[in-house]
Amino acid sequence: MWEEHNARALVGLQARTLAGGGLKATELNLNLPRLQVAQVWGNPHVVERSAREIAAHPADAVVAYFTLEGEGFFYHQDGCEILRPGEAILYDADQPFMRGFSHGLKELALKIPRSTLRELTRQSGLKRPKVFGFHGPQAERIYAGALASSLGAALSGRAGDWDELENTALELLAVTLGAPAGPAGHLAAAQAFISLQSADPQLSAGRIAAAVGISERQLSRIFAEGGTSVPRAILNARLEAARQQLLSPAAARIPLSALALQQGFASQAHFSRVYKEKFGLSPLQDRRSASD
Repeated sequence: MWEEHNARALVGLQARTLAGGGLKATELNLNLPRLQVAQVWGNPHVVERSAREIAAHPADAVVAYFTLEGEGFFYHQDGCEILRPGEAILYDADQPFMRGFSHGLKELALKIPRSTLRELTRQSGLKRPKVFGFHGPQAERIYAGALASSLGAALSGRAGDWDELENTALELLAVTLGAPAGPAGHLAAAQAFISLQSADPQLSAGRIAAAVGISERQLSRIFAEGGTSVPRAILNARLEAARQQLLSPAAARIPLSALALQQGFASQAHFSRVYKEKFGLSPLQDRRSASD
């Protein structure tokens, strides 16, 4: 059943478990006009895309796998790659490969048709696999991280505009493949960097602009065209992170003053005021309502 589903929905594969037990796996798929996206969970198993499988189910695409949880190996015709959480691999789906997950996996998969790849890079395939990181403040990881974040948000049902999502994903993918970014890609990368660094009280427009490789003026213009400002985006990211922590049972005993400092706020008073403005309840009221 798993093989039949993947042959229809993503990439045809042969699967087998490592210990001889049953495969326990889930795949959530999203089809956009020029991209196919999936989020996959599974227990330990191995998948193989052999020459026979390729002949039976040609993909006419390249595929990117973003490792979220679980270490895995990726055998291809030129060697083997070990992928850890925060790392991704981009590979021609019509070249044989084998993948294994000895501790199970959680990942995002992105299928890019050759026609879409040609639009982005003027190439129709990949001669060798491309391994890249997508977690961390390094410039080369920020755009890939923003791509993973946007795909994950879409699969969680948080995408408000599907056309905008696909255009942004294509821009971010182009940067990952070595092309220059456009405004949508810069905005998504800046937002990803803000989310990553929001707890730093020294986070500034200058640092964000430097991280994504544009000027402060260009950064401000891009955010203004999106209907907000850089300071407001930083504040919103801090508030969202603070609320997530505030409502977590693990943080129930953390004083509000300490929580405010952890999320980059200068004082508890300022934190409480802007929190109530955004969420309609004070931090203390919100915490109490969550525990009732």
